[in-house]
Amino acid sequence: MTSPSTRPTGRGQAATLVLAGTLTIMAGATVAPAIPGIREAFADTPNADLLARMITTTHALAIVLFSPVAGFVVERLGRKRALVTGMLAFGIGGSSGAYLPDLTSMLVGRAVLGIGVSLIMTSSMAMIADLYEGTDRQRLLGRQAAAGSFGGVVLLLGGGALAGLDWRVVFLVYLLGALLVIPALAFLPKGRTAKAPAPERKGAAAPATPKVPAGTLAALAAMMLGQVAFYSVPVQVPFLVEDHFKAAAVVSGAVMAVQTFTTGMVAMRFAFFRRLAGEYSLAALSFLAIGLGYLVLAVAPGIAVLVVALLIMGTGLGFLMPNLNNWVLAEAPAHVRARYAGLLTTALFLGQFLAPVLTQPLVSSLGIQPTFAVVAGAALLVAAAYHLGGRRVAGRERAAAGAPADPDAERKAGKAAEPAAGAPAGGSALTTEPSAGSPATS
Repeated sequence: MTSPSTRPTGRGQAATLVLAGTLTIMAGATVAPAIPGIREAFADTPNADLLARMITTTHALAIVLFSPVAGFVVERLGRKRALVTGMLAFGIGGSSGAYLPDLTSMLVGRAVLGIGVSLIMTSSMAMIADLYEGTDRQRLLGRQAAAGSFGGVVLLLGGGALAGLDWRVVFLVYLLGALLVIPALAFLPKGRTAKAPAPERKGAAAPATPKVPAGTLAALAAMMLGQVAFYSVPVQVPFLVEDHFKAAAVVSGAVMAVQTFTTGMVAMRFAFFRRLAGEYSLAALSFLAIGLGYLVLAVAPGIAVLVVALLIMGTGLGFLMPNLNNWVLAEAPAHVRARYAGLLTTALFLGQFLAPVLTQPLVSSLGIQPTFAVVAGAALLVAAAYHLGGRRVAGRERAAAGAPADPDAERKAGKAAEPAAGAPAGGSALTTEPSAGSPATS
């Protein structure tokens, strides 16, 4: 394995990994404005309304189903080869809507797109964990989350403009994913997954794959719950703006863009915020902001107050994504990082898929703003749970170390635990050249 100081750290490498992260946002956002046109074009098809709406969800279901095994695929193929394969599947499956003749075949194409997204996210996250450590990793994860947020705004606006020309043209945007193969081949290093630790004595059984730590499970749960909260906004806020506040559809897009932009700006500064607080504290702060934002949404009398609510929520979401990504990758053993990244992908898209499933029954029975009040209460309970969980973990660490009680122990422990940028870390998972004859070379 190579030391951190000899790993490639060029701007081309970092930019490629950041752009790869934006493809996960592009998967669903780009095609949404084309749905009315698709429904009209296939009006004679049985269940056309349902099938047209499934264009925006089929890829997410495919991601949820495939991501648990995506980590094993990435370990077998190697990071770079899996990433390139995912980008090609993204381009082919995503653009298939531009030329496939019916809704059924288009849904198959969306499933291929989902498999591509799963490989892209799993392999790129594992590669980030391999190549970057400490503050460098935190900074890159923050930039990736920010790029996804800013890209989401551009894609929503651009997708709407293209849909105005012809709904099939929108699908050609997915070819950008295939074009990323060029910088991926040019800038990303060849490498392979680190091997599992060898048995201590000859003839002994190899150590079993470690169980997922409780902290990682907490991060995965936060990812799923956070995505439910995040995607409940685009699912429900447009109806509040247009039906209750009698504003135009363009206002819906504008107010949601406020949240997305705020999320990106906060995510850009994640490395700074991570130095101030530990993972549990940042998760608690994220859900506190989300809960307060939904509480304001629940009582908002008009657009101006609604914008304030989305600013508060955007701040919390800006902490959430890079914090949880960094949390899981930091705890993952080097030889199974890709599997942990696959679990992270599953949690993220499961939350997206569940958002309308969980909120729509409440909206049908209570109304939109009372539903926001319920979501606010749930988010505040989650915030309290992560705050208490962080205090409990900090207490155990103090007891193990025999240190005196210190209310700032979690922050100090988190700050001390982060290696300085470029400092060696045990178990690095990437080698510049795979060993000869290995089946897992990139």
